[in-house]
Amino acid sequence: MNAVDHPALVALSAAIENAANLLRVPAEGVALGAMEARDWPDSCLGLPEDDEACAEVVTPGYLIRLSDGFTYRADHHGNVRRARKRVIVDTEIRVRYSVSGGIGGRSTSYETDSYQLPEADEEELRRLIAEANFFDVPNFLLESPVADGITSRLWIAVGRRAHQVTRGDGIDADDIEAFHALAAWVDARTPPLFPEVGNLLA
Repeated sequence: MNAVDHPALVALSAAIENAANLLRVPAEGVALGAMEARDWPDSCLGLPEDDEACAEVVTPGYLIRLSDGFTYRADHHGNVRRARKRVIVDTEIRVRYSVSGGIGGRSTSYETDSYQLPEADEEELRRLIAEANFFDVPNFLLESPVADGITSRLWIAVGRRAHQVTRGDGIDADDIEAFHALAAWVDARTPPLFPEVGNLLA
C-alpha cells in the first residue's frame, strides 16, 4: 500500500477538504487537533440523517478533531460526517466500562464520550457523576459474594481528570446509593454479560 493510500490519511484528507470548503479557506489553513481510531456502531458512523437507513455493522474508522472546532467521524474509505455538537475539551466526558467473570469467563464492555452522546444523555451523565462524587469514590468497592466472581470496572474522565472504580465480591457497598445510580446508567447501555439475566451489577 502506498503511504498516501493509508486509511488514516484518506480519512484525514477528506475531513480537511470538507472543513476547508465550509470555511472557504485553503486546505493548508486547516490544522489537525487530534485523531484517534474508533469503531462506529453502523455504516452511518453513528450520525444518521433523517430517515436514512444505516447498516447495523461495526464500522472501523477515526474520530478527527480539527483546530477550527470541527469534529468529524470517518471510515477507512474516506467517508466523513461532521458532528454538529461542539465539545469543550476541558469538560469532555469519556467513559469506559467493562464487566467480566462468571461461567466461562465471559466479558462485555461499553465505551462512549461527549462526541457520541446526545445532549440530553450527556447532561444526565454529567449530573450522575456529580451526585455520586465519582472522583472521591474508593478505587475498589467490594460487594456481597456472587457465584463465579463477577468484576466490573468503571473508568470516567472529565477533561484531564480521570478515575476508575473496580467492583467485585466481598463486603456489601449498597450504601453508596448515588454511585449505584451512575453505575446503573452505564450498565443499562452495556451489552449483557448473561443475556438471560443482565449484568447483575447495576
